[in-house]
Amino acid sequence: MSTLPPGSRRRLAALPLLGALLLAACAPLSPGPRAPVEEGPAVSAPPPPPGPAPRPVEPAPAPPPRPAPPPVAPDAVGALVAEARAAAAAGHHDAAAALAERAQRIDPRAPEPYLVLARAHQARGQTAQARQFALKGIASSRAGTQVRAELEALLRSLGQ
Repeated sequence: MSTLPPGSRRRLAALPLLGALLLAACAPLSPGPRAPVEEGPAVSAPPPPPGPAPRPVEPAPAPPPRPAPPPVAPDAVGALVAEARAAAAAGHHDAAAALAERAQRIDPRAPEPYLVLARAHQARGQTAQARQFALKGIASSRAGTQVRAELEALLRSLGQ
């Protein structure tokens, strides 16, 4: 026989078994027929034990009311529009536009600043901007007013 150290024969005999286990672990699982699963009657969870009644949900408190915006000082808008018209009459269209923009920021619903702005842009040859301001002024003016009539006349003169 060969000269092997004691206990080596047992190790050598276990090698084929070890190799087979390794191959089996690396082999893909073959999809075979599945065993049918038996379904039994549906089992529902037991109802929860009665406890204290849930508290009613209280509605969230309403937010505090917003303060009303400060009233618009029509005399401030009127004074700025009057200054803007005087500047435009003197040929200072940039100053007139600046004053009218200030009046428009104070009261964006007032149509008079839009009329002054439209005329200032028309005098500078900026018809697209003049048309836009005239349309905004018409949108914020009431029918039958003098300002509305002037804005409509300005639009007609611009080709609208």
